[in-house]
Amino acid sequence: MTPDELHAARARLGIMWDLDHPLTAAEMGRALRIPGRDPGAKVREYERGTRKIPGPLTVAVDMMLAGALPPDGLKALDPA
Repeated sequence: MTPDELHAARARLGIMWDLDHPLTAAEMGRALRIPGRDPGAKVREYERGTRKIPGPLTVAVDMMLAGALPPDGLKALDPA
């Protein structure tokens, strides 16, 4: 998965999940259970190409694009 593909996946998932917006980087980070105070920071780094996108993350994103929900459902998108 390329940085541009990851960015496009955020927009597509927002549509698929009937949100009124593309997923924010923070929402995507929470859906993927990226740890830390700002899970969106790593997503933004992946999309800028400053950090390599891990293989397991690409599998998870591909599964969500194929119809899977995050393990905690859409409530995972809400800030803690």
